[in-house]
Amino acid sequence: MPLLGCTSLNSKTMDKKIVKIGDKTYTLLIKAFDDEIEIDDLLRIDYSNLIGEMVTFPVIVNRIGIMLAEAESAVSERKLNLEVFEAKTKERLRIKIAEENGKAPTVEALNNAVLQEPAYQSMRKSLINAQKTRDYLNSVFWSAKDKSNKLDRLSLTIQAGDIPEEVIEGRVNSVILRRSKKLIEDPE
Repeated sequence: MPLLGCTSLNSKTMDKKIVKIGDKTYTLLIKAFDDEIEIDDLLRIDYSNLIGEMVTFPVIVNRIGIMLAEAESAVSERKLNLEVFEAKTKERLRIKIAEENGKAPTVEALNNAVLQEPAYQSMRKSLINAQKTRDYLNSVFWSAKDKSNKLDRLSLTIQAGDIPEEVIEGRVNSVILRRSKKLIEDPE
């Protein structure tokens, strides 16, 4: 039986991620999805092509996991930026209010003044949108994990010879399957 190999459909859209673990540095090459992903189709098991689904879906779960990590990073970055902006704005407003009123503002008055700042509101909305995006991807990731688990259980029922030749090559889940050399040559 031929060994199946996986390659991304769109190999020119590859990201490099540098990962440092201890004193070692690794470069991860990550192939991206196409620009549009039909989530319902992706998460539905195609029973007419179970082998293609089983072979390609770990790649899909990985890609979604990477997208989720990027979304989580964006949330953390926006949250940090908001916290820094809030601290600087509170300090600026504390001085301004103290000069205008001749006394230090209350915590509530200072918090209310920060909330009324248009830049703070904009940054807060940006954080909320980043959290929403992360939550969308989190939902897709766990649905993909569920599909992957079901495919793992279904894989236990596949017998040698159950794989039609037309399934061995083609496009499944935005991943191209291609034939490679045989792992073990058939004796003739």
